[in-house]
Amino acid sequence: MRPSLDTLLSRDPGSPSPQALERALDSARQELSTSPRAANWRMQALGAVGICVGLVLAVAAVLLAAGPSSVGLMLGRAPLLGLLLLTCALCAWSALMPRGRSLRRWSLSLTWVTAAALVLTRATPPEASELPGWVCTASHVAAAVGPLAWMLIALRGTVFAPRRALIAGLAVGTTGACVGELACQQDWRHVAVWHLLAWALVALASVALSSLLKPRSYAP
Repeated sequence: MRPSLDTLLSRDPGSPSPQALERALDSARQELSTSPRAANWRMQALGAVGICVGLVLAVAAVLLAAGPSSVGLMLGRAPLLGLLLLTCALCAWSALMPRGRSLRRWSLSLTWVTAAALVLTRATPPEASELPGWVCTASHVAAAVGPLAWMLIALRGTVFAPRRALIAGLAVGTTGACVGELACQQDWRHVAVWHLLAWALVALASVALSSLLKPRSYAP
């Protein structure tokens, strides 16, 4: 006669043998070794900043070699370039930081300050440029494509949040803004319209594209 369920449940299962424990541990270790590890958001943020800085340095080197810019001009723009890179770093860090709502508010505030500084500190050039304004917008957006791709991959590690994606776009959009400080000599009206338009387009593209991507994780 087979024992009842109550009888089976009331029995003392006893301690597992050392061999059974070792097999269970080996199985757990093997499973952990094959499972994908969670990406380090700090390294992802630093990677985004590094890509932006690398692109800006490359553009600066090309401009110096080709002749459109000079060391003196770049040194004169150094405070604004430093402010832009600080904005890039803070926005990238806060965009990928888990539960970084307070820091994201500071990032937005710093972005407004930086955008205002770009416009208010731009002097009137001695000669008007013959290039149409959209050339700056297109080049700035193109400069941000690589950093934006990196940031979109990083954003898949969290649940989609419009503000987080917006700030991520603002972070990588500073790449084009830096290029504008290095290569463009037009006046503040041009900066207010065509340079800031490019920055806004990159930020909006980050929100739109991030909303279309399937997250790898739904962490906050």
